[in-house]
Amino acid sequence: MKQQLPCVSSGDEGCILLKDWAIFWGIARNVVVLQTMKAKIISRILFVVALLCSAPAVGQEQTALVDSAFAAMEADSLSLAAECLKQAIALDPGSPTNVLLLINLGSIQHQMGLDKEAVESYSLALNYKPMAMPVLLARAAVYLELGNEQKAYTDYCNVIDQDPDNEEALLFRAYIAVHQRAYDIARADYTHLLALNPTHENGRLGLALLNQKQNRLREATEQIGTLVKEHPDNVSYLLARADVLADQNLCELALLDFESALKLEPADPYIYIARAEVYLQMKRKRNARHDLDTAVAMGVAKGSLADLYSRCGR
Repeated sequence: MKQQLPCVSSGDEGCILLKDWAIFWGIARNVVVLQTMKAKIISRILFVVALLCSAPAVGQEQTALVDSAFAAMEADSLSLAAECLKQAIALDPGSPTNVLLLINLGSIQHQMGLDKEAVESYSLALNYKPMAMPVLLARAAVYLELGNEQKAYTDYCNVIDQDPDNEEALLFRAYIAVHQRAYDIARADYTHLLALNPTHENGRLGLALLNQKQNRLREATEQIGTLVKEHPDNVSYLLARADVLADQNLCELALLDFESALKLEPADPYIYIARAEVYLQMKRKRNARHDLDTAVAMGVAKGSLADLYSRCGR
């Protein structure tokens, strides 16, 4: 059963602020990439099997188009692959095998950046096979990238209704719940996820960030600190810990994590932006402005940093 989320304004969101979950999203979306790759391989195998049950003439022509589509994908010609799959679907619009074609079409469209078209393909696939979990997971991932958290949340709920132990759905439903400030729902999902898989790194990070949101800063610091010890070269964990330390006004310690992060990724402008925020918290405006100027020199639009620049003064 779908759990209801409160309606919350997104006016305080920002694409470059640590507090707006850029760290967690950057790590967790890797699950979607892996899921999409796995679904693509599995659906190719299943489609070949399904074609054996199709009408011979139609099946042979569809097989040829599908083979052309996958050859085009291997050659990185995604637009040609998409066109071949569309032609294959049009040969027999009512065929149940189209669900597999549409899954692959949606995956290709997503890779091409055609996210709205990908949602349409996944939705059509669900018309053939309602509540198909791989399709729900794929569509939910695209909804998240489009910023439509409510629809993504619904898809993840529908997956969990069928498979209460689905780790991907638990992870991302918790992420959305935190973003919508439905902290009880998020904590329940993270707790369930970590009971299933205690070493799940994204789940551990998510729970730590939830503790930070709820001002349980000591717990958050310990949890992220453990991740840093296990993965000292992981920049995302270093930045997450820096953010929690700054929330506790342990800014000098936060600066050490920023220094470590910059040694690992010196060309990442967003590390400089995050450090600038901490410098501002420390009233070190000159240092903050220098970091912002560095980020702009690396390609960040200066206008997007107007608020931070204004806090630096003249």
